[in-house]
Amino acid sequence: MGKKAKGYETDLSILCHQFSLVLKSGIHPVEGIPLVSEDTVNPRLRKALEFIKNEVVYGSPMHSAFEASKAFPAYMTALVKVGEKTGTLEHVFDGLSRFYENLANTRRRVRTAVSYPLILAVFMLGVIALISLKVIPLFVEILTSLGGTIPAQTGLFIALGNGLKDGFVIAVAVLAILVAAGWLFKRLGLFRASIDRFKVVNPITGSIYKKIIASRFSGALSLTLKSGMNLTEGFGLVSGVLDNSHVARKIKEAVNAVSSGKPFWEALKDTGLFPALFVRLVRTGEKTGSLDAIMEKVSQTWQEEANASLDRVINSIEPVCVTVLSLVIAGVLLSVILPLISIMSSIG
Repeated sequence: MGKKAKGYETDLSILCHQFSLVLKSGIHPVEGIPLVSEDTVNPRLRKALEFIKNEVVYGSPMHSAFEASKAFPAYMTALVKVGEKTGTLEHVFDGLSRFYENLANTRRRVRTAVSYPLILAVFMLGVIALISLKVIPLFVEILTSLGGTIPAQTGLFIALGNGLKDGFVIAVAVLAILVAAGWLFKRLGLFRASIDRFKVVNPITGSIYKKIIASRFSGALSLTLKSGMNLTEGFGLVSGVLDNSHVARKIKEAVNAVSSGKPFWEALKDTGLFPALFVRLVRTGEKTGSLDAIMEKVSQTWQEEANASLDRVINSIEPVCVTVLSLVIAGVLLSVILPLISIMSSIG
């Protein structure tokens, strides 16, 4: 599958939910696929469904048609294949719908957690620029006309304002170059391994990211096990849904360890990706033969933990930014107003 479009997980969730409803109603896939296609907004998926319908009409298995369309993740097509073989396709689609809905919700929360401070930072810089370019010069003009001296801290903002005037074009050009370089690096995958590793190990957001990985991993594995796939096969398939090359490499190492006879929980522990409690719960599930149920419960628990952590980050950013902005504005205004008050008092 190619590069994912924004909101693709949401589209997949809706599509899988519709397939689940169609199949549970007893409608044959040949008749059901056009029904699902009619309600599909994403043009890429609509085109893929048209292709799938033609393939199924000519006798291809549904999973083969999904795979040949090249519009769906390998994880999804593999589960569709298992669902066809075990006769549980409607339940597989239902599980996939919930899985991709969770992915979409988590992605939205992460975007909010990242974009919110950026928006506030831009707003703060805009306010500071406005004060430096418009407010400070006005007060300075009044201050000097009354025979006052310019305080040192006010001089800094005057210099900042002059710098913004003189270097505006250069600043815009540098910003454009940085944005273009960032887009190019992301497009070409440059430094992706280092960036993906940093997401996991950095001390600021690494713990939240690990919770997200734990939730996504356990949810995906639970679905493969409930669909009838064996542990080793399902374990190997899950690395494709984690969207992180560093994590995927660690998971593949763990898959090889399990294939060589190491217990599943121990292989997970050796990756260093998962919290200790997560590993202990997996160990319990493996010993009691209830790994699929444990993984489902663990996925829900760590999803809630990740959501709570993201909410705390978002809620803590606003007061910090507002406080900093208030202090900056207060400092700037006081540096100008106090000398004015002093001069006015002496005149009075």
